[in-house]
Amino acid sequence: LKRLKQLPSRRILVSHLTPDVLPPSIFQSKAKILVLLRNPKDTAVSYYHFCNNLPLLPSFASWDEYFEAFMNGKLAWGSYFDYLVKWNKHIDNETIMTISYEELKEDPVLGMKKIASFFGFSLCEDDFSRIAEKTSFKAMKEKS
Repeated sequence: LKRLKQLPSRRILVSHLTPDVLPPSIFQSKAKILVLLRNPKDTAVSYYHFCNNLPLLPSFASWDEYFEAFMNGKLAWGSYFDYLVKWNKHIDNETIMTISYEELKEDPVLGMKKIASFFGFSLCEDDFSRIAEKTSFKAMKEKS
């Protein structure tokens, strides 16, 4: 928290927190929140591979074992469905924008334009194209 307070204004923080564990003041301030959501089916598949490839997390012997845990919220970070429900309660808050991973994947430039507009960022067309290229799966895989 001390380091956070020392950061210059216009901070960008990334988290997987639910709104109920954020400070209540964040919803009464001018802070803007981007909530990136993902199709639960794709989330389940991605999380399955994440769990089985990260030694710090419990791995699963089979998809069926994992899927039961996913559907019942018995994973390290709880239920994805509960996560969605908690954020859905804030859907009409003008300081919160939701966008789906699938929407960004389908048209990255349009998605970025929506995000930039929401945050009040001024970018030119070349910026959007360059960002789309550098954040593509292919580019990030090559860089990793």
